[in-house]
Amino acid sequence: MVPLGSLEDLRAAVRAERRRRGLSQDQLAGMIGHSRKWLSDLERGATDPPVGMVLRVMALMGIPLHLGTGPSEPRPSAKTPHGTELEEEGL
Repeated sequence: MVPLGSLEDLRAAVRAERRRRGLSQDQLAGMIGHSRKWLSDLERGATDPPVGMVLRVMALMGIPLHLGTGPSEPRPSAKTPHGTELEEEGL
């Protein structure tokens, strides 16, 4: 299992699993009900798809999503576009 820590990790996981299964972008796009261009854009990072679409692709490809199952690791601070640090409340 490959940990998914970013959208880039997800893109790589989808591409790797598609290739591992020997599927073309056209074939996988047909399976998930989207165009080949959409899938290509997802894999290349040309679009940030809605979460629902990402979850659908992951489910159809059998890419597991596990939340909060690993040891807690320090996270880098998140900043707004203006450089202000975001604070986590209750997380």
